[in-house]
Amino acid sequence: AITTPGLTISCRKLKLRRDGAWLRIQLPSGRAVCYPGARIDDSGKVSYMGINTYSRKWQRLQTYAGRLAENTTQAVARDVMAANMPRVEDNGYDIVLTVHDEIITEAPDTPDYAHEHLSTLLSMAPPWALDLPLSAGGFEAYRYKKD
Repeated sequence: AITTPGLTISCRKLKLRRDGAWLRIQLPSGRAVCYPGARIDDSGKVSYMGINTYSRKWQRLQTYAGRLAENTTQAVARDVMAANMPRVEDNGYDIVLTVHDEIITEAPDTPDYAHEHLSTLLSMAPPWALDLPLSAGGFEAYRYKKD
């Protein structure tokens, strides 16, 4: 897709396309992960423009297929979580924070609001991913912590 602008390449439920200088990976939800200035050099290395996490400067960043797959996987996980957030709130959980693919909620300290119930709500497949096997885990605590 990077070397052939305008050509859409399908890979199961993903669609890859280069629009101008951008590589766009359209996710099953319809949202796209975008890489500005994507290109492949003569040795086959993939790069794009982005912010260096150490220098905080805009520059060309090297990447590889595994990282693109990881970014796409994390983006789909985020889309599943976002699709289920209204259901979580409709069931009485107050979402107070999200961190990547985590939802932190506040709810009454009663058996009706157990983390198993919340996990069930978060594991429901959205309409665009009915065949996606999902599960979610969680825990209950009085303060935020990493599991």
